[in-house]
Amino acid sequence: MRKALLIVSALVLLGGVALFSPRNVRNIRNFTQTAEAQAKPADFSGIWLGKGIQSLSPSDPMGRKPLGSEPDISYTAWGIEKVKAAKPSTGPNQTFVNTNDLALKYADPDGYPRSAIHPMRFKVVHTPDFIYFLYEYDQAWRPIALNAKHSDDPDPTWYGESVGKWEGDTLVVDAIGFNDRAWLDPIGHPRSEQLHLVEHWRRVDHDTLVDELLIDDPVAYTKPWTGSLTFKLDHNGELHENIYTATDELRFKTDMVNTINKTATQPAK
Repeated sequence: MRKALLIVSALVLLGGVALFSPRNVRNIRNFTQTAEAQAKPADFSGIWLGKGIQSLSPSDPMGRKPLGSEPDISYTAWGIEKVKAAKPSTGPNQTFVNTNDLALKYADPDGYPRSAIHPMRFKVVHTPDFIYFLYEYDQAWRPIALNAKHSDDPDPTWYGESVGKWEGDTLVVDAIGFNDRAWLDPIGHPRSEQLHLVEHWRRVDHDTLVDELLIDDPVAYTKPWTGSLTFKLDHNGELHENIYTATDELRFKTDMVNTINKTATQPAK
């Protein structure tokens, strides 16, 4: 019996030695480091610049199709009425002079998610309780409260109320409490006060940040639909003041109209 116990003890000891061999130690360390990296929230810090798209519709990001005809968006009667009433400054039916885009006509805020589509930069700042998106255009900002709950009845606002949590290296943002005064994008997709926006932000590589959006607005659309935004890190960038006012809009429109009229009256070469 004693001899058998000695043999078993020797085998256990040899197994322990094998377990902690240099190769296995390296494997354990690599596994631990990988697990820690997967569990650690990502860092989105930096200044980012998106592509100049016009529409959140995945099938028509440049807004070249007639608004309301996209195969990936299903409108309610209210939604299609709003779409047909839209007079954007871009797209096949664009009208700069007679636009009813409030962001252009009266310098209203872009709101969200349109502010993320704007072809200007934004900065991401991390704190323990919030992630802040600081937009260059109109010097707007969007706070994402981490591991928090929504208010019971948030007031309708341009940017809504956003809460977020980390799922591995992905930031999941849940946003409600929007007003119905802004478009989702420059082309004119409407939103109502029932808009519920869910985003998955992920840094796919050092220079690329991707936001996958789920747009759920039962007043405007018969079913949820998705969009996607991609941003590139601006290594040499810094944010500058860029505030758009009603007087700026009026001056810009006057200059544009004068230029158009001047071009129209010049004799053809």
